[in-house]
Amino acid sequence: MADAHRTMEQTTAPGTGDGSGAKPVAQDGSVLDVTIRSTELDEMEDVTNSLISSHRLRPLTSDGTFDSTLQIQGLRDFCRFTISYGRSVQGLLQDEADERMAFVMAPKGRGEFVTEGRTFDMSGEHGVVFHTGALRTLKQSVDCEISVLLMSRNKAAEHCAKLLGRDLDRELAFDTSFDLSSPNGQSWVRLFQYATAELASPHSLFRSVAAARQQLEQTVLTGFLLSQTHTYSDALLRPQSAAVPFYVKRAEAYIEAHFSEPLSLAEIAAQAGVSARSLQNGFHNSRGMTPMAFLRSLRLRHAHRALLAADPTSARVTEIALAYGFNHMGEFASAYRHAFGETPKQTLVRARVG
Repeated sequence: MADAHRTMEQTTAPGTGDGSGAKPVAQDGSVLDVTIRSTELDEMEDVTNSLISSHRLRPLTSDGTFDSTLQIQGLRDFCRFTISYGRSVQGLLQDEADERMAFVMAPKGRGEFVTEGRTFDMSGEHGVVFHTGALRTLKQSVDCEISVLLMSRNKAAEHCAKLLGRDLDRELAFDTSFDLSSPNGQSWVRLFQYATAELASPHSLFRSVAAARQQLEQTVLTGFLLSQTHTYSDALLRPQSAAVPFYVKRAEAYIEAHFSEPLSLAEIAAQAGVSARSLQNGFHNSRGMTPMAFLRSLRLRHAHRALLAADPTSARVTEIALAYGFNHMGEFASAYRHAFGETPKQTLVRARVG
């Protein structure tokens, strides 16, 4: 670079850079593959802000030489990166809208993750999980190298619903601390190492075949959902019934055909041909929820799709909610936020951005 005091080196995989010196960014499904080295803290801060997420770096001590290395491979919402600084630093992650989540561990050295007054260790035995859009602090020791896997929260929620065989009725939220020395943690570390090796390999099918990328991402999401504790862990690990009772399927079909109408439990049970108590028990045993919770989750899903497809300049949240069977706006907004992690209005605004 023109500044003689900056000693930044950047290498990219063939086809990922244009030779202009511009920072490569994964867009339109392209795979980002870049290694960056720098002896300037502000320079590495700028690069990571551009490629990963907004944050502020500051040294924790006056000792040592800043000698940082960043390696990143993958897509924006499914990628791995490793970073080390050569000295003790603190990174303040900025509070910004971001639907990604991060798994972080420190194969070398030690680090700390601080959130809401609580401190979590990062090492080869202890990992952390957090949403990248929230305000958090990462601290790294002088010899620390962190390894991170970024994943999509929305895709994780969709995959969780697919594994459960039903819609989610509240937000998917993961525990922050991840014990990597536990049997589940060791299983996840093996999958994490395999996945990150595939993301890093220039000869991986991940680089050239979209179906291979999708398969790898789904495998990782399955392993993560089964290994780390979250809102639906018990439901996922609970033994599933061999067969869903016919009257539950009949009730579901009736609900799906009339979900926008003012349905009652008694009416649904009558259509299913069983008592309300039997229907409640059948849903609880086979679906892990009540018939009315199934109805609400179905309405929420349809309202979510309608908000995403609506014209934000003319559509109204109240009108969409009423159209899909919600008569109490406060309850609708609360249930919607629990299910999708944002307000109905935010989804409608996001439809404009998209």
